[in-house]
Amino acid sequence: MEEHVAPGAGHRQIERRESARYDFSGDIEIEWNSKKIRGCTKNISRSGMFVELPDGPELGSVFSAKLALQTPLQIECRVRRVVPGRGVGVSIVVVGKEEQARYEALLGALSLGSNSVEAAGAQPSEGRAEEPFGRFRWVSPEAASGMRF
Repeated sequence: MEEHVAPGAGHRQIERRESARYDFSGDIEIEWNSKKIRGCTKNISRSGMFVELPDGPELGSVFSAKLALQTPLQIECRVRRVVPGRGVGVSIVVVGKEEQARYEALLGALSLGSNSVEAAGAQPSEGRAEEPFGRFRWVSPEAASGMRF
């Protein structure tokens, strides 16, 4: 668990989260209930993100989404929090080694202060695609279909 001061909170309010959150505004396309919904991410972390949607999936819903990076990134999501009229907080699973490496590169760029546009083009380091990244674990697409997260 990482401990850091929440932005704008001063020195008194400590935010306790499993992973650091980074501001990230990016388009996302959600596939839910046989329809596609477009939204925008507000922030992301290793374990989840907040997606701004005027009307979206309800608490506990599971859906696939594509994060609009230079090359779209496929993720699997579960709604953990609903903020009516604003959006949903979701936990995520990034399926596949290459996709996990790309997501880790995105988080790495954001942690170093890159803006959303620069970070969206972040690529994993050469020669490291087979190594584990951060707290990710590799999950095959077959295993992910029955995964509980």
